[in-house]
Formats: sequence, C-alpha cells, structure tokens
Amino acid sequence: MPQGTPYITAQMLMDAPSGVSWDVIPEPKSTGAATLAEVTNICWRATSKIDTYCNQVLRATVNTEYADGPGGTRCNVDRNTGNGVLVMKRWPITEVLAIQTSPVRAFPRTWSPVPSDKWDIRHPLIWSGDSASATAPDGGWTIDVAPGYISWRPYGRGGLRVQTCHINGWPHTSLTAQAAVGATTLQVDDVTGWAGASGFAYDGAGTEPLSAVSVAASSEFALPNGAGTAQAGPGTITLATGLAYGHAKGAMISALPAIVIEASVYACTVQALEAGLDSVAIQTMSGEHLTSGSSMQEIATEYELLLDKFMRVA
Repeated sequence: MPQGTPYITAQMLMDAPSGVSWDVIPEPKSTGAATLAEVTNICWRATSKIDTYCNQVLRATVNTEYADGPGGTRCNVDRNTGNGVLVMKRWPITEVLAIQTSPVRAFPRTWSPVPSDKWDIRHPLIWSGDSASATAPDGGWTIDVAPGYISWRPYGRGGLRVQTCHINGWPHTSLTAQAAVGATTLQVDDVTGWAGASGFAYDGAGTEPLSAVSVAASSEFALPNGAGTAQAGPGTITLATGLAYGHAKGAMISALPAIVIEASVYACTVQALEAGLDSVAIQTMSGEHLTSGSSMQEIATEYELLLDKFMRVA
C-alpha cells in the first residue's frame, strides 16, 4: 500500500452519489473489513491512473530537478533583465526550498548555494498568501533567479549544473489521530506544502474549510547535496483557527481542487465496470446515465476531460 492518502478515501467514495453498490466488493456478502480494504485499493489505483494521465503527481511533493545552462531549455538567462530562468517539469510550484549551482566540468560537484532571497516563483498559486483554497487549476512552473547566479561567464553555454529543490502540487493528507472540536493542531500523514495553505476537512456533513499557519514534520526530509531539509511526511499541522467539528482518524484533509476528487469517483467507477459489477449507473456531465453495458471508455473520457487542465505542460 502506498504511503499517504489517495485522492478520495474509501468512505468518501462509498458515500458519493455514483450509483455503485460498493458493498458488493470484492464479492457479495463480503465482510465490512474486506469491502473497506478492497475499496481502498480501488481508490489508490484511481489515484495512480489520475497521476499517470496528468503525467505528474497532483498532491504536494518535494522534488529535486537538475538542469544545465544557460542556453538550455530548462535553464537560461533572460537577455533583457539578466535574471536566471528555471523551468520546472512539474507544477504548480508552491515553494522553492533551495537552489545550488556547480560547474558542469567539476567532478565531484562543487555546489554553491543561491541565497534564499534571490529567487521567486513567477506565477505563484493563488492560495499562497490568500485566505481561499484553490478550486481550479492555477499556478506556474517557472522560477526567476536574481542576475549573476546563472550566468554565461565564466563557463559559457551549458557550463553550469543547477540543482533546484521545490515543493509542487496541492497539499493533501489525512488525520492519523482523532481531532476534537476547537482543535488547532492536526496529526496527519503528510505535512508537505501545508504551511500557509488553505483546504478542507472532508467529513460528510461536518466538512469544513481550514487554513494552516505552520507545519512540523516528525522527521525532516533531507535534501540532496547538503541543500538543507524540508518539512515533509507525517507530522503536525497548526491551524489559524480551531475546528468547528470533530473529525475521526482517517478523515481527508485536502487542498486539491474538488474537480480532482470528482474525477477520482469516475476513475474508481471505471474499475467497478472492469470488475463486471451489475450495479453501476453513473450520470455523465451531459446528463446521460452510463451502465455496466456502456463503454468504459465513455466514463474514462469523463474524468480525462476534468483533468485535462491539470496535465504537465512543460
């Protein structure tokens, strides 16, 4: 089983108005524990299908990328401003953790850090510094670096290797312990990207918005080549205000746009059809009802349409 939380939990999926009788999975008269386990597996497979279709992981992750420049596709110098320009493979970039450079010809690498006040994200995600959570695709993949740190001199075209450590994607996690009404700290399975972010605690009628002010990982994540550490993995999220509702262990806490969660329902339903379930009837965006006799490709097309704007573009 992967670590972390799938894009929709088993309980959320079973509560969704999908028209699927999930309680017959993996077979009729299965125990509640067996059904929960297999539906959870389906949620993880749907998550993998979504990331594969988008050609990037949508939940927040810590990533390190390398590029040679200037003069490269992903590492260059703006001839008008002199700024270094780094184009990352994944988006949205929500935080730059560290940038280091080394002469390409140096073996072993001799890394020189770029000061943390000498870069910024060209198009930051709107919820960065905003009180609202993201509801649609947003954010950029380009990082601007102050003049002089990525330069044609003295090594010429492609003479620098640039290491960029960053967080990209939408924060996404679940509770690892019960959270009471009024709680301002949450124990979760992944704190990555949550500092300063807004999202929702998904818990049926008790679903509520929340904003995080800081995070503390149980064990900090070490960045490569001495670049420092990142707050990632299990730990604690500190909220701006206390919870209005109590939430049980396993409740999903997410800043993913809701359309990704909807796409997860479709992706899970495709798997139900693949399993040959008779009790499937999901309504399409056009209002047509698809049944187990309908083409699975039609439902797959539904969630692909929802996900098209989340695809990797760089």
